[in-house]
Amino acid sequence: MADAGTPSPPTGAARTAMIVVLFASNLLASFTQSLMNIALDYVATDFHITLSQANWMVLAFTIVTATTITMAAKLLERIGLHKLMTIGYVFSFAGSMLGFFAWDYPAMIAARALQAVCTGLCFPLINEALLTIAPKGKAATLLTVNSGVIGVALAFAPPVTGLIITHVGLRPLFLIPAALALVLIIAGRPAIHNLYARRKAHIDIPSVLLSFVGLACFLYGLNEISHELFPPLVIMLVGIAILAIFVHRQLHIAEPLLNLAPLRYPVFTVGEVLVTFAFMASLYMSLLVPLYLEGAASYSPFIAGCMCIVPILCYACCCFPSGRLLRKHGVWPLVPAGFAVILIGYIGMYFSSAQLLIFALLASAAVAYAGLGAFFPAVKTVDLDSLPRKISSHGSSIHSTIVQIGSSISSALFVGIMSGDVIHLMAGGMSKADAYAFGFSHTLLIAIGILVVAIILAFVYTRLVNRQKGRAAAAQDDAGATGKSG
Repeated sequence: MADAGTPSPPTGAARTAMIVVLFASNLLASFTQSLMNIALDYVATDFHITLSQANWMVLAFTIVTATTITMAAKLLERIGLHKLMTIGYVFSFAGSMLGFFAWDYPAMIAARALQAVCTGLCFPLINEALLTIAPKGKAATLLTVNSGVIGVALAFAPPVTGLIITHVGLRPLFLIPAALALVLIIAGRPAIHNLYARRKAHIDIPSVLLSFVGLACFLYGLNEISHELFPPLVIMLVGIAILAIFVHRQLHIAEPLLNLAPLRYPVFTVGEVLVTFAFMASLYMSLLVPLYLEGAASYSPFIAGCMCIVPILCYACCCFPSGRLLRKHGVWPLVPAGFAVILIGYIGMYFSSAQLLIFALLASAAVAYAGLGAFFPAVKTVDLDSLPRKISSHGSSIHSTIVQIGSSISSALFVGIMSGDVIHLMAGGMSKADAYAFGFSHTLLIAIGILVVAIILAFVYTRLVNRQKGRAAAAQDDAGATGKSG
């Protein structure tokens, strides 16, 4: 049963304040998500575990984030934007404090899971809120700036986390998101307004469980399969089967947890596959490049984090002109060219890493990040704009879910393979540095193969977008002609 009416979006200074708080919320979400990217080698050493086991600091976060995203739209309908964002901040604060006081590795994993609830709420809700309150003609600009804000958080997370880990340790690192979450709990109270009518939306609990268990099983198998074939392969196949049941259920129940209607639109569907490839490329660089710098080149987490600033800032800087490039040139040649630039960067990383040419490696990573930043916000904007307004919120939820799935697949696949290589090679007598270098080169070859597929699909995507624009223009001309004849 809906409330009497839909709240009016804020205007003027109130709208500006809300936009600032929403940007800050995504800053918290993205910083928290990347909190462990520079820390995996340290975690593995400190807790005396393998890299693939340490990788659960990332995987547990993404599994909970993805599951939360699937519930975000329904929760928004039930309790409203203001209360839901506050709940997210509280979970972030609680998880961060648990991480600070964590007494063992399982407690640390639990802390990351609590933090993930905030990220799972922020990513889909903030996209939709920005589209709702944006001044006329400024929606694409706000989404582009939002991507840039996330890029800035990703750029400064590695040196900040590296500095703290190197000189203080892992646990104090959690005080940064705790402080930011506390500020947002206070600032969000007057700044965040409810934007949508509320109703008692049904949350399908079996779907929640299917989503969580299926993704967890799939990622566990993918993460561990390089260590041994069975049982990880069986668990991974079980996870795929459970996720298939989840999709089937969404298509056949009255109120699905994740409305898959946007996937009926080819532009959105193909675009979101490209989003998956893009985030796989992004997370590869966020996780594997620091592992190479720390394991193969023997840099401290702080130095490795500082080295990652410039490449990631290239992503953030290229996000800002992405919307302008889209308006001027369209998706052609922006999207295929963007993936081609990423591929060039990856090929450069492959050859420079084999020779331990660190600055050439970082320059190649910067090229890849620049290619990603130039087209990714544009794809996101085109995908959401291709949908009817009445289902755009569902598209935003699917987009945010796919981002997490792409990130988690990248983390499980590449870190899992590198972990397996390191264990096997070091058991055979190879040094840690050489084992890390070999594992990095191995995973790069796989990533390059994936990017080649992505470039081919990017050409298909541009044709679909241009065909849709052509149909829309023809329909507009027909409507104009009918109006004149009338």
